[in-house]
Amino acid sequence: MRMAALPGHEMDKNQLIEGQLAPPVKQLASRSEWVLAAVLAVSLATVAVAPFIVLGNVSGHDVEFHLPSWIDAAQHWREGVPYPSWSGGGHYGFGDPRFVIYPPLSWIIGGLLALILPGAMLPGAYVWICIALSVFAAYGLAREWLGHGAALWAAGLYVTNPYMLLVVTHRCAYSELLAQAGFPVALLFLLRVARCDARGLRDMVPLALAFGWIWLSNVPAAVIASYALGFALLFVAIRGRSLHALVHGGMALGLGLGLATFYILPAAVEQNWIQSEDAFATGYDIRANFLFSGSGDADQVAFNRLVSELACAEMVLLAAASIPALRGARKAEGLRGKARSGLPVLLGLAAFFSALLFRWTRPVWLLLPRFWMAQFPWRSLFVISLALAVTIVTASYAMRRTGLWLGVAVAVWLALGGAILKRAPWLPDDIHELIEAAHSQKGYVGVVDEFLPAGVDPESLDADAPRIAAFHESGAEAEDGLRTTVSIWHTEEKRFTVETDRPARLRLHLLNFPAWHATLNGSPIMAQTDPDTGQMVISVPKGHSEVRIWFGPTPGRAAGVTVSLCVLGALLMFARMKPTRGNSW
Repeated sequence: MRMAALPGHEMDKNQLIEGQLAPPVKQLASRSEWVLAAVLAVSLATVAVAPFIVLGNVSGHDVEFHLPSWIDAAQHWREGVPYPSWSGGGHYGFGDPRFVIYPPLSWIIGGLLALILPGAMLPGAYVWICIALSVFAAYGLAREWLGHGAALWAAGLYVTNPYMLLVVTHRCAYSELLAQAGFPVALLFLLRVARCDARGLRDMVPLALAFGWIWLSNVPAAVIASYALGFALLFVAIRGRSLHALVHGGMALGLGLGLATFYILPAAVEQNWIQSEDAFATGYDIRANFLFSGSGDADQVAFNRLVSELACAEMVLLAAASIPALRGARKAEGLRGKARSGLPVLLGLAAFFSALLFRWTRPVWLLLPRFWMAQFPWRSLFVISLALAVTIVTASYAMRRTGLWLGVAVAVWLALGGAILKRAPWLPDDIHELIEAAHSQKGYVGVVDEFLPAGVDPESLDADAPRIAAFHESGAEAEDGLRTTVSIWHTEEKRFTVETDRPARLRLHLLNFPAWHATLNGSPIMAQTDPDTGQMVISVPKGHSEVRIWFGPTPGRAAGVTVSLCVLGALLMFARMKPTRGNSW
């Protein structure tokens, strides 16, 4: 039986077909686009690590810190410690609390890799992961602004930009590399939240996650990203005369900080227990690291010249592409409206941080709260590099001169990339020695003194000191009448028994730190500190004693975890909210 259409409810056949088929076709197209992005990510990540395969590992500035830390983290997990706090191998086994002070994401990823891969493969595997993540992050931002084809180019230029190559080779700043993968995502969702898009408060969730990701990756990069996102939010709010942008954007950034509080709070509190001021010693602060700055260190001068030449080349290219990109974005029909709104924000950030690379802006670095913690002004090149990649592609597509602009970009990339690779310290033998030391019972050089407990002079530590050195109360070394038996000597827990015919003092191959707890025959005791070396000292009575020492919680860590869990609950609540539609700016 054929049913007649009700009056007023007639539907055109084409509308019916479009309504039924358009969503599935659109979803299929979207999936295929992300598949192509995944192919690009795999391809570029593989190309990025190809020099590691051909030339061996590179011995950059920070590799001596990161690589042993990853091996240390893996050892913690083998010992059953879910969240490491104390580095057992650092400073030849005396240790330091680097896992409390240093952001956790990089050493968690590196530690997981160390569980399944040999040491020589760790840097390459880690870089591969970071480059692939950066492709997806940059593609997501550029796809919303420029469309699929242009976004692939933008993502490719971002992850192969000269500064990122410098980070991978000369600097081996692996945590900063991870932070750079989070910045495009944070900027994308910051602008979405400020625009009051259809998803409304739900976009606060990925913004908070991305911002938390940055803070849990690298503190100096997080300081730069915080100011960049803060200025972007202020720019959008003023231009759109929108209090909504400030409120929702500020809430999302605050939630991101809250999510990372489990790390930030104890690190902020416990840095007073270590030599944190050494991180900003001469040569490691902004004064010596503006473009073309000089110092008494020949290696630092050479590196500063290289990064200065790189920065100038990027800034010149960015300046040349900015005007065509802005003009083209206003006229080109193929570009999306969000590019016309978002590109000025990104270019404004690039202009701001470009100016801050020169020494005459030093008062700005000192006046803005905690801005000096970025240490090196040229660290902000990851913001400039993102702006450069998006701007070049926008100019090329908008002005319909794709071959010209992309050809110039590729030529600059190859020239600077070749210079960077040629000057990189390819020293695979040094890395093999570092890996062997990290796996040895003796431990390895700590490299960075800023993680040592306050008052400890690393020169006073005897790398060959025994695990337990016994002394009588008089100060004389106990050679007879004392016996120690170690049952557990793990990174964050030590157990041993002592048999002595008179009271004695035990000096351990371990630096004392307020988070260490100790019991003697089951009763809590206060461990002492050797005034000359900073080693832990335990006093034991005559007879049989059972000693247990473990790295325990602190009030700051408990409070930080509580805050992060509460924020996580709030984010889950926002994620379950139904989309709300608002006004776009």
